[in-house]
Formats: sequence, structure tokens, C-alpha cells
Amino acid sequence: MALSEQERRMLQEIEQALIADDPNLARQAAGDGPVGGGFSIGIRSVAVFLLGVCLLIAGIALSQNSLWFVALGVVGFLVMFGGGLLAFRGAGSSGSGAGRSGSPSGKSGPGPKSGGVADRMEDSFRKRFE
Repeated sequence: MALSEQERRMLQEIEQALIADDPNLARQAAGDGPVGGGFSIGIRSVAVFLLGVCLLIAGIALSQNSLWFVALGVVGFLVMFGGGLLAFRGAGSSGSGAGRSGSPSGKSGPGPKSGGVADRMEDSFRKRFE
């Protein structure tokens, strides 16, 4: 469905106001990647999870030598669990609340959220019933 000329102008004005209010959001929406730079939250969570798996396996393998290595296995499990939590909390856990204000459902607009795994699963679940 095509937009009228007035609707296009209104959308353009809204877009310019959003860019003026939050330039970081504009850079993110333009596809320049995360504004903070570095690794994305998904890569970090996978790295932490794999580190936890390595510690867990080392703790189990070396537990026959000393009981202190059992503690290494427990620490590995906790690190692995933390990596899983990091993956499910996603980018929305930064504390800024960006993208979650406005509507009661937590959606900021018609586009997909840039959250974690749980947010993407929730969005796909909602799309099934729309």
C-alpha cells in the first residue's frame, strides 16, 4: 500500500526528530553495527560459555588428582551458566532501557528489537498469532 505525499512528509519529520534526539540509535538503525564497538553480546556470551565448558571438563578430568579440581569444575559450571544467562538477557540488559520505552508491551516500533535470544523467540512467537 503506497503512502500519500503527506504521510511521507510526516514520516520524514518523525525520522529527523528521532535522529536529532538520539544519534546513536540512528547509527545503529543505519546498519553500522553496535555503537559501543567491540564484540557483540552474542559473541561474548558464546565465548564465556565455551570458557565455562573448558573449565568444567578440566575440573572433571583432573578431579582424580586432587579434590581442589572439583572446585574448578564447579567454577566452570558457574561460568558456563553465566554465559547462558548473558545470551538470554541480550543487549537489553545494558541498563539504558533503549528500545523498551513507549508502549506497555515493551516494543519500540514495528521493526524487530535488537535484543537477545529470548527477545527474538518472543517476537517469533507473537508473529505466529498475528
